[in-house]
Amino acid sequence: MVRSTRLISLNLGSQTIGLAEFRVQAHGGLVLVDYRLREILADPAGEGMGHAQIPVALREMMTELQVKRSRINYAVSGQSVFARFVKLPSVDEEKIERIISFEAQQNVPFPIDEVVWDYQLVGGGGGEPIQVVLVAIKVDLLDEINGAVEETGLYTSIVDIAPMALYNAFRYNYSDLSGCSLLVDIGARTTNLLFIEPAKVFSRSIPIGGSSITAAIAREFGEPFAAAESRVAIHAAPPTPQPSVRPSRFIEPTSAFRFDQPNLSAPS
Repeated sequence: MVRSTRLISLNLGSQTIGLAEFRVQAHGGLVLVDYRLREILADPAGEGMGHAQIPVALREMMTELQVKRSRINYAVSGQSVFARFVKLPSVDEEKIERIISFEAQQNVPFPIDEVVWDYQLVGGGGGEPIQVVLVAIKVDLLDEINGAVEETGLYTSIVDIAPMALYNAFRYNYSDLSGCSLLVDIGARTTNLLFIEPAKVFSRSIPIGGSSITAAIAREFGEPFAAAESRVAIHAAPPTPQPSVRPSRFIEPTSAFRFDQPNLSAPS
């Protein structure tokens, strides 16, 4: 069976969603072919994004990119997910899974049967303590998001969280970079900070984002939030960049969640 060279990715932010098409190169790199963005009208004081608006915006972008029924990898915002960095003693590989399962039950602040959880090894080994990032999302929330995505005819292959997707992309593209790097990802409601060293990573989410700035502008001008958002879009947004045609190593095939959990499964 010939493997498809087309890869469709979706980024679900709290107020913006983006759909992108990549082409897989023979040497393993990726080329960004095209992409689209859509703003989601959401109450800045509310929780999460407007899941009911996802199918409408997604269908528009699918039509523009000529995407029909296809497998898709998507990332959810970090604010939707519980994440915890855990250090484990250096142990044999066959014992890691059992120890991490125990740590998940101790660290995830919800009944373990009410969440989908997974992990990624991000450092250590070879006699050094092993650094692991545990991530978990409530099953009902993931069901709601996934239902909105698959309502459009897409089939979920991988679900990731935005901070770890950014981390993996950085590691893949700059694997030979030494020293400490700081990545700052400013979203609508949350700013993610990632501190990355060759064998270490630490992230922190701050509940301040673009919407905080928009809300301050709305107060200053005495206007509704939507009007202030339009003001920002007109006066502060840079020109829309054109998709790059340069081959780009974008992200390793590593995910926080894969649909092999008993609660959720992707069509085969």
